[in-house]
Amino acid sequence: MGTWGSSPFDSDTSEDFLDELEELSASQRLIMIEATFHSAIEAQGNSNASVLPEEVVAAAAVVAANIPAGRSLTWNEENPGVMEWLAQPITPALAMSAIQALDVTLPADGWFWRSWVDDGEREEAQAAIDSLRSVLRHFISEGEASGR
Repeated sequence: MGTWGSSPFDSDTSEDFLDELEELSASQRLIMIEATFHSAIEAQGNSNASVLPEEVVAAAAVVAANIPAGRSLTWNEENPGVMEWLAQPITPALAMSAIQALDVTLPADGWFWRSWVDDGEREEAQAAIDSLRSVLRHFISEGEASGR
């Protein structure tokens, strides 16, 4: 795996995932993203799971980029089209699936966090994923408040 930064799209794995999504229609992208989350949640605790953390993070970042509060996330600048990849409106249920998949794929003591050899970069990655979770949680709470 090649990783060159701490944002959700800064690895070969996430770039490959984005390349696959880019070739799909909005409805096909949604299906692929939902399948990624479902696979991650179903594989919870299974070390032989086929879903890679970088794919889950990239899928969650695509969802976040397609909700209003997520449009300002800094990593969208490098992939501006991603903000229009999914049909609107995004549902709070999709955002909830993203958070669940992130939680089971990136446990605090998991290998993803141990794989960062530089403490500063690990902290930057944690901050990026915390921002991502925050945007998704805020969207869910707004949806609950408005009855979506």
